[in-house]
Amino acid sequence: MGTLILDSISKRFPGVDALKGISFALEEGRIYGLVGENGAGKSTLVKILMGLFPPDEGEISIAEDRLHIRDPHQARYEFGIDAVFQEHALIPQMSIVENVFLDQLDRFHDGGLLNYRRMEAEARDVIGKVGLNLDVTLPADEVSAAEKSLIEFSKALHRDPKILILDEVTAPLASDIVQSLFDIIQALKEAGKTIIFISHRLHEVLTVCDEILVLKDGRMQGCIDNTEKKDLTSIRRKIVLMMTGTEKGMHFPPRSTIETKAPVVLSLRNISNSLLRDINIDVHEGEIVALAGLRGQGQSMLLRATAGMLARTQGDISLRSEPRRIRNPFDAIESGIFYVSDRRDEEDLWLSHDVWLNISLGSISDRARFGIIRMKDDHRIIEKMVENLRIETPSLSKIVQQLSGGNRQKVVLGKYLLSRPRILLMDQPTIGLDVGAKAEIYSLLRALASEGIPTLAVLTDLEEVVNLPDRILVMHEGEITREFLGAEVDEEELVDSYYG
Repeated sequence: MGTLILDSISKRFPGVDALKGISFALEEGRIYGLVGENGAGKSTLVKILMGLFPPDEGEISIAEDRLHIRDPHQARYEFGIDAVFQEHALIPQMSIVENVFLDQLDRFHDGGLLNYRRMEAEARDVIGKVGLNLDVTLPADEVSAAEKSLIEFSKALHRDPKILILDEVTAPLASDIVQSLFDIIQALKEAGKTIIFISHRLHEVLTVCDEILVLKDGRMQGCIDNTEKKDLTSIRRKIVLMMTGTEKGMHFPPRSTIETKAPVVLSLRNISNSLLRDINIDVHEGEIVALAGLRGQGQSMLLRATAGMLARTQGDISLRSEPRRIRNPFDAIESGIFYVSDRRDEEDLWLSHDVWLNISLGSISDRARFGIIRMKDDHRIIEKMVENLRIETPSLSKIVQQLSGGNRQKVVLGKYLLSRPRILLMDQPTIGLDVGAKAEIYSLLRALASEGIPTLAVLTDLEEVVNLPDRILVMHEGEITREFLGAEVDEEELVDSYYG
């Protein structure tokens, strides 16, 4: 097929340069690791190769033929590029056999009807090649996450691609199954296929890949030769260093000077569910505590479980030494636990309504007298909150959707602060914000902590993790695996801990 060449690929989204002049070449019969922090550009690059996004600049070519990839069907069947994505694309209500052959049903037409017997026999053979022995007539939603990943992998193998992209396909798999998958990948390599392997588990990348491409902030940091699979400790260290260079100049407020004897505001004991395993956390008065690690390790799930949005199979929650029964979000709010979602536009705001309603409505009943709200007095209270938070809006009647991301986030905080929270749970509090808005949120969280309202926050941006919190709790596969004091954290050691 020839060498796949990406030349100066760039992609922009509103407010974000996702890829900035990415260039590299992929040769036949090689396995390439693609690594980088969250938001480095890996997923965007894969989606461009699969025709889900067009590049804004740059060219993709194979054997000097320029490719114009319009959609995944063309990528697969015209150019021989296929991908197994981390997010499963199986249709839950359809059977395994129907999912396997969904885009190839014409092959099984027999006198105008589908020959299901032949389909089922071939589907059993297809999934059997990745070690699965399932009833292929079962609906896809009745199999486990690991089995779904292997079904997706088997579908891609059956299409016999020249270039195969594996995006976190090993994430839900047990170690013995991962080794079997690696054996299949090696066989594909020996057959002359090109493999792009993406994994947050660096030991997997080092085990299976011949070369490792490192992305950071949408730029290619370099390519590391791992053909000999020697001195893996040194190579791992080099990868981590290439991934952790951070932009300087962001202003972070000074950390608190709390003592270990400061009162515990929130205490979590043995919190568990389908992913979380015996989580124990104390958040002290005056603290900002970060839940860090790779995405999908249970950080957001822990916040939602604490806020009563997800069920717990076991575990106890206490506020200032008082046990709390948190069964739903109402219980959490009544206890003073307020959760700020990373999807503020969908979960925290009424975008089509004004600033006054968005800030006021969450606590308006607390200000009612005999069921009556004095609108003039309520507007005065909301205006004071807008002033204190420095929300940039011409008036309280401004529609929230017309505000910037940073001002929307401050509207969310204003709504909860009126309800006098005892602790804030925040999932990526500065997601999508510009540098100035981020600095304002940092200062606001620190000011709240100094007033006795601590924050337990999911942070994914490395610069934030290193510079904002007083303590960092690293989560890996549903457990807290490391703890760092914010003032003493080493970037390389921190990122290395993300990978277990």
